[in-house]
Amino acid sequence: MVRRAKEKTTVLVLTVLLIAFYLLADVGKTIGLHAGCSWGCRLAYPFLHASLLHVLGNCWCLLSLVFIYDVSWLSLLLAYVVAITYPDAFLSSANIVGLSGCVFFLFGRVALQVQRKLYYQCCMLSFIGIGFLFTNVAGWLHLYCYAVGLVVALLNTPFIERRRL
Repeated sequence: MVRRAKEKTTVLVLTVLLIAFYLLADVGKTIGLHAGCSWGCRLAYPFLHASLLHVLGNCWCLLSLVFIYDVSWLSLLLAYVVAITYPDAFLSSANIVGLSGCVFFLFGRVALQVQRKLYYQCCMLSFIGIGFLFTNVAGWLHLYCYAVGLVVALLNTPFIERRRL
């Protein structure tokens, strides 16, 4: 039996739906996560995308994480909850759209499962740091979601495994 088959199937279906939604829907400029947005916008923003490259990149990262690492239903649900509860204090005037908040939470969540932990952390620090250089990238969202995912991973990993870091 395939390990985590339900999670993999769910992510595959979600990927197909996200790409289809992007290709069929016209996402306006007022949709997304922004300061003072409604809960409807907050709940929907991970499923909206600014460009085809954006949706494909986010979906590829999500698929890779779920198929390579041990990502449970609970981790997927928690990634969504953490992303939609991103505090307004850090929001800029630009709308945030895309699945990257969920993906960065999962990047943090699997950080203790990777083989080359120091290399992985340096890569993640680079990705997040580069995100702050571009005004249209949600650097604070990525940092917040990655940090929360890393804390969740630390709290849910046995102490003996953590000592090998």
